Amino acid sequence: METLDLVTSLIVTILGVLIAYNVIYMIIGFFGKSKVFEETEIKKKYAIIISARNEERVIGNLIDSLNKQNYDKDLIKVFVVADNCSDNTAKICREKGATVYERFCPEKARKGWALEFLFENIKRDYKIESFDGYIVFDADNLVDANFVHELNKAFVAGGGETIVTGYRNTKNFSTNIVSSSYGIHFCRSVMTMHRPRQILRTSTHIAGTGYCIPSKYLKDGWHFHTLTEDTQFTLNSVADGVKIDFCEAAEFYDEQPTNAFVAFRQRLRWTKGRLVCFFKCCGKLFKGIFKNKKNRKWACYDMLVYVFPYALFTLIISAIYPITSAIISLSNGQALPWLSWLKTIGISVLTSYITGLIQGIFVLIRERKHIKCSKTKQIIYLFFWPWFDLINVPLLILSCFINVKWKPILHKDTTKIEDLSQENSFENNSSQENQNENIIDINIDKEVKDENIENKKDEN
Repeated sequence: METLDLVTSLIVTILGVLIAYNVIYMIIGFFGKSKVFEETEIKKKYAIIISARNEERVIGNLIDSLNKQNYDKDLIKVFVVADNCSDNTAKICREKGATVYERFCPEKARKGWALEFLFENIKRDYKIESFDGYIVFDADNLVDANFVHELNKAFVAGGGETIVTGYRNTKNFSTNIVSSSYGIHFCRSVMTMHRPRQILRTSTHIAGTGYCIPSKYLKDGWHFHTLTEDTQFTLNSVADGVKIDFCEAAEFYDEQPTNAFVAFRQRLRWTKGRLVCFFKCCGKLFKGIFKNKKNRKWACYDMLVYVFPYALFTLIISAIYPITSAIISLSNGQALPWLSWLKTIGISVLTSYITGLIQGIFVLIRERKHIKCSKTKQIIYLFFWPWFDLINVPLLILSCFINVKWKPILHKDTTKIEDLSQENSFENNSSQENQNENIIDINIDKEVKDENIENKKDEN
């Protein structure tokens, strides 16, 4: 048993040393300030890329926010791929001035395939190089009026060679404990990952949406089709020596799930997708640590640590230790140490909860200017939010044994960008649907029924 304890402690210690620098990231992210990019007379031309599937409720508000950008309108063009839609998504987008390509391929109904289709059509009809950069959004997003202006400054500062990602905020943070947990998670990403990496001039990662790709990297099209195409694109780009920069002033808003069932399903997809991406890209990233240019070696190591499946590692250690100790105990005629195992599990869960709680406190303090939610609700939500990390191991176990499929999430928050831009709008001007939801009501039955209706429409 002493040998087993020693080996386990050694493995955990080595891993701890390899990832310890993240504590430094957190300190820098809390106390540091993101770089403010200089104003520039250079105005690049951008294509806005939107993938949408039955998003008639929300996509109009996104395009409205894009049409109100404080940027030369002649330098922005909106493209939408209406992917396997059975509603009025395409019609609404055309009425608001977007160029729409409709796609019907149920066998490949996934964002990665939809983006490939859209870029193929743009290449055919406009040529990829006719735009300097391609800004990717989801249909449920809302975009701050200065987003393109601020992102352009970062894009120009990077010489048109860097991918630039903006500040991902949450438009329905105040709805309930589910949406607020997502909101804290993404704000935490800014504080512990994006901001410190930008300050230290290394590469960060993209997270789903709100990022700009230089056209030169899309000449051969889009070839990322996993369940988490954003992670796959990130890892391949960094391994190839491409820098991903962060522009905090370029802010956009995302709608998050508001019920536990949908959140669990989405997180399961993320877990499976990231696991697949790790095994697809870990070799390439490892090689990049030694083969890339000097200022890109660290980024490869950093992304390898970022995508490492910690839940899988925890699961393996958690399984090996009791199994091995049980064999040793039985072979020596000793009773199984059930109480010791339960105590260890309890301590681990409690430690994780307290760690998450402390992180949440720092996040709410540091990112308070971005969070659209009353202080009272923030305090209440804070004590619930650690569930977001606590379910990582169960999600990993499930993702290893079941076939996870991408399913659309029903978006219904009709908040407009004007609402989020006004002071205290999160209390006074939220959509009627949000006003009717209880502070901790997860509304599983209603939303699941709505999604079932949408899925039946898609099938028909």
